[in-house]
Amino acid sequence: MHEVRNRLTTTIPQQTPYRTSENQKMENIKNFSSLPRENLSYGMTEKRICLYETIAGEKLYMQYPGLESSRAGNRNFPLDARPVLIKADGSYAQDMDFKKIWDIIDLIGQNHRADIDILATIFLRIAYMIDYMHTENGYICETLDIPSGTIVNTQTVRFVWNYLRLDSDVIETLNDRFESFEGISLEGFLYYNDLLAQNEDCKYHYLQGNHWNITTGRINNCLSHLTVISHIRGKIGISKLIDSFQRTGVAPLPQSRFNEACGDLVIRQ
Repeated sequence: MHEVRNRLTTTIPQQTPYRTSENQKMENIKNFSSLPRENLSYGMTEKRICLYETIAGEKLYMQYPGLESSRAGNRNFPLDARPVLIKADGSYAQDMDFKKIWDIIDLIGQNHRADIDILATIFLRIAYMIDYMHTENGYICETLDIPSGTIVNTQTVRFVWNYLRLDSDVIETLNDRFESFEGISLEGFLYYNDLLAQNEDCKYHYLQGNHWNITTGRINNCLSHLTVISHIRGKIGISKLIDSFQRTGVAPLPQSRFNEACGDLVIRQ
């Protein structure tokens, strides 16, 4: 794991580290928000685009529209989408909200506490889109009839975005080290979190409009995972952990405390 630790060691600016990937973030928001949605309806006719495939044979889709597109009033988010993970055997992984993700992080921490700082560092890299790769490629896009559970159309679409790049030898080592949980590889879990974070970016950019704060969305959510990991590593007690989440449901770990979750794998300079 020494080699993996060296390669994942991450240097970020002391001030406003989120500014370094601002253009990538805005490009992703624009292009995901522009996915065609004509004649689609949550729970009836939906589309999904396959954006990641893992070493284990899992496929990660962004499926849309999501539940929040059908809500009334100021809670309506017509651009809502959700990640979907299909395992190598064709079965669907359970949808993961943030509570489920924290349960999985806690499980990983119980079994691999000494290496949970690696997971924290990857979450930080997802938060700030560090070393994301820009690509324009063809992706399989399927139209789904939800009531019948059938695929009614399949086509290849061109899509431009910035994606989470994980070196194959690094992810193989991490998959072996952390093993799988509920039939999901660590790689699949990370890609799922990236797509979930992307939807959060689109959501808050849409809902807040001209008043959008760039730290809302993926940054606040992924850095909240670091707060959970800080507790797992024994840096904060359970009462402080609970208190952190009580007000707004998110509790991003402050930059000055990144070492509580990431140890010496993140360098601020």
